[in-house]
Amino acid sequence: GSERLFARLRSMEDRLAVVTEVRGRGMLLAVGLSTDCSAEVVDACRQRGLLVNNVRPNAIRLMPPLNTTDDEIDRACDILEAAIVSATAVAAK
Repeated sequence: GSERLFARLRSMEDRLAVVTEVRGRGMLLAVGLSTDCSAEVVDACRQRGLLVNNVRPNAIRLMPPLNTTDDEIDRACDILEAAIVSATAVAAK
C-alpha cells in the first residue's frame, strides 16, 4: 500500500511541473506544489469524490486508511492528478 502510493505520487512529480516534492512516511504523505493552489486542488478533488487536506497554501496531505487497496490507491492518484491539472490550468488563466 504505502510503497504504491509513494511511487504513484512520485510519478506525478516527474510528469507535472507544479508538483515539487512528495514527503512523509507510510500512508501519511504530502504533495508540495510550486504555486499556492492547494485550496483549488482540494475543491477539485472533493468534486471528484476524493477527500484530501490542504495543509499549506502549496501543500496537499493524503491520509488514507492503512487497509486501502491498490485499486483504491490508483483511483485516488488518478483523481488527484486530474484535480491538480484542472486547478493549475484555471489558476494560470
